[in-house]
Amino acid sequence: MSGELEAGALGSVGGLSKGAGDGDLSGDPCRNCGTVVTGRYCGNCGQLAQTFHRPIWSLASEVLGDFLSLDGRVMRTLPSLMLRPGKVTKEYLTGKRQRFVPPFRLYLLTSFIYFVMLFAYGDSQGWFDIRYANQGGVPVTVDTEPPEGVTQEDMDAAMEQAQQALDEAGVPVDLEVVGVPPDVPGVSSGGDAGFTGTNTSEHSSLFREDGRVNRDQILNSVRDSDDFDDGTKQFLEMVIGHAADAYENQGMFFASIQNWAPRIALALTPAMILLLTIVYPFSKRIYIYDHVIVSLHFQSWYYILLSVAFLFFWLGLDWFVFVLFIAPPIYIYRMLREVYSSGRILSLLRTGFILFSLTLMLQIFFVILVIVGAFEVTPVAGGLS
Repeated sequence: MSGELEAGALGSVGGLSKGAGDGDLSGDPCRNCGTVVTGRYCGNCGQLAQTFHRPIWSLASEVLGDFLSLDGRVMRTLPSLMLRPGKVTKEYLTGKRQRFVPPFRLYLLTSFIYFVMLFAYGDSQGWFDIRYANQGGVPVTVDTEPPEGVTQEDMDAAMEQAQQALDEAGVPVDLEVVGVPPDVPGVSSGGDAGFTGTNTSEHSSLFREDGRVNRDQILNSVRDSDDFDDGTKQFLEMVIGHAADAYENQGMFFASIQNWAPRIALALTPAMILLLTIVYPFSKRIYIYDHVIVSLHFQSWYYILLSVAFLFFWLGLDWFVFVLFIAPPIYIYRMLREVYSSGRILSLLRTGFILFSLTLMLQIFFVILVIVGAFEVTPVAGGLS
């Protein structure tokens, strides 16, 4: 196994392009253990008998050869993986491995592409924009170019009517005119015309005027409460502190989320392996290794599907969201039928259990991601991020 891992690593810099034959150091002592090498690999320790201290054009030609070889394996893997559920997995498990991209390498590649697409799409949609509570009032804009003949008295009357309507509706907002257009006769320019309202409800006490969380107000309400014991109060104080830090340092919080999301996503692989072990508990012909390959191939397929979905969403083709709901159950069902030769009814039941469990686990992982991101935030003194 260690020889395969080393060979795979060296392949990225051109070490695997010579599929057969002797290595550069054949006949010389192995650089690792000193044993005389008689082939491409050391017969004692398995190290590749090859040196990369050679002309750049030699390395470039090998890198090109590796790329073309990988390209051929990708083209043999992806179409079947995406359109024929379980076919690549079944052939790989029966021993036809050389023609396909190794499952773990495929998983790493597709997950990398997915998270790049996810964060790029999220940035374009404002998912990671910094937002703070505005305690200066809720703006209610009006036409900045009113019809001719509008005077200050007209603006005051409109404000009074709006205030009366808000009072009758029970909305705790006090309005005032903050500016009028410069072309209104007899009134000096004060900026864009509009109204601002200051929220007078108790909810406004959650935030200070500078946008920070009013920690004293919140913590005092927890400490004065008779609903919690001392241990619970200490726990809530810790949670409130970290939540406030995350809110006041949103840039750092979002960076932490993006840093931890790929790591936490790795936990989905053992989670799905566990689910497959549960739904196939007593089969003597199925091994954990089979579940590992099934899990890696399914997640690779799903990452590719999600990456394609972001492209559709960027183009405004939101109908693709239906594919995201319909495709996974169909794919899992067909995959179980193909790889494990399960019956129709049992495959349906297993598919339902796996989907329900994965959905629950995704929600748990998301909560963990938010908690880890919040706890990793280090407050920045001197201002909001």
